[in-house]
Amino acid sequence: MDAHETDPVITDAVENISNRFGAQGLEDLIALARVELEKAQAALSELSDLD
Repeated sequence: MDAHETDPVITDAVENISNRFGAQGLEDLIALARVELEKAQAALSELSDLD
């Protein structure tokens, strides 16, 4: 494994989605995660602009 280890809560969440909803559920999860990632990155950028 690389230097970054995934939190077990994240692993469990992904496995639960996979087990319950299959590939389509994982695709939906990834799409939603991309949206949330963009929001988080934008917020971080705004915070760094305050410095």
